[in-house]
Amino acid sequence: MKINPDNQKFRSELARDLTLLKASLLKANIEKRTIDTIDTAIKELNNPQYLPPVNVTGKKEKESTPMSWGYTVKNLIFQVETTGIQYPLSVKTGKLTFDISLSGAFDNSGDILDPFHHLEFNLVLEGMSRKGNYHILSYHLDRHITGGNDPDEAHPIYHFQLGGHRLKKVNNNNFGHSLFIDSPRFMHYPMDIILGVDFITSNFSPKIWKKLRADQSYVTVLKRAQMRTIVPFINSLSQHFGLITKTANCWKAKDIWPQLL
Repeated sequence: MKINPDNQKFRSELARDLTLLKASLLKANIEKRTIDTIDTAIKELNNPQYLPPVNVTGKKEKESTPMSWGYTVKNLIFQVETTGIQYPLSVKTGKLTFDISLSGAFDNSGDILDPFHHLEFNLVLEGMSRKGNYHILSYHLDRHITGGNDPDEAHPIYHFQLGGHRLKKVNNNNFGHSLFIDSPRFMHYPMDIILGVDFITSNFSPKIWKKLRADQSYVTVLKRAQMRTIVPFINSLSQHFGLITKTANCWKAKDIWPQLL
């Protein structure tokens, strides 16, 4: 299958943005060995043979198309500034591991569409107390798989959750008085790796975030990511409330925010 030329151009531009992201992270003193994991995504975007499965109208199963694009990055590590840790206060060192896998189909119709067809976005925070005790917390941002066995609870198509499968793998998983349940699933805008890095640093590594936001190359790349990913999210909600002119094909706002009337 031959890749669509417009899709290849889009992917090449995105690969260049990830190369600029790498350079900005390096200038902000993120370890090179962890930044190099972004190379996997750059190679996948530049490879015209890599056409990940995506949703196809009228078909139940996902399949590759000339418009397919996507990438995966694993083990992108950030040091956590621990002044915000509430419990246990004995934790003085921490790290955050970021994994992301996403795919979508390039579209130049001008319609307001969901930017992705698949998203797995995982954050794992780990810390050691002064006594050497291991502590862990995990979050994940998912794109809901439609057509499955949906729960009765509200299920925004993009949602953050606390906990997840990572906690099940912890040896001696004694979490004290903590209680973990699936709900609530917190509605959130979708994020690619660029938006993910900005989310992580702004919440867990503010000193690094300040350095990145002072880097004009990083700011330019971030603006493009926001336009690609957040603008459709906002426009869908705006159409629902009649704040902008409705279009024939529009991402359904109730998929984003199930509680809407």
